[in-house]
Amino acid sequence: MIQHLVLFKLKRGVEWDDPRLVDVIAALDTLPEQVVNIRAWEHGFNVTKKPEDGDYSPLQSRDYALRAVFDDEAALHHYFDHPAHLPVVEAWEAIADLAYCDIVV
Repeated sequence: MIQHLVLFKLKRGVEWDDPRLVDVIAALDTLPEQVVNIRAWEHGFNVTKKPEDGDYSPLQSRDYALRAVFDDEAALHHYFDHPAHLPVVEAWEAIADLAYCDIVV
């Protein structure tokens, strides 16, 4: 199994109630229905960082996270290239800096 972990740091000026963020989170919710090889799917806001806390050092905290599980690397790469996934990544990149890591579990 492969765990795909993504951390999102919202760009300066993007608030947690920004309509673009609301829309991209809604799009995340639809991906497991569209990409059949997703085995587990969780995402959400960082509960230890609140909007009123202000900006953190980029080394300390991220605003949002995603955890997805796939059977193997082939399934993960299928997800990377899936036509439903690509516009979601593009929407995220417009409002956040992304970092990801894929680990065998």
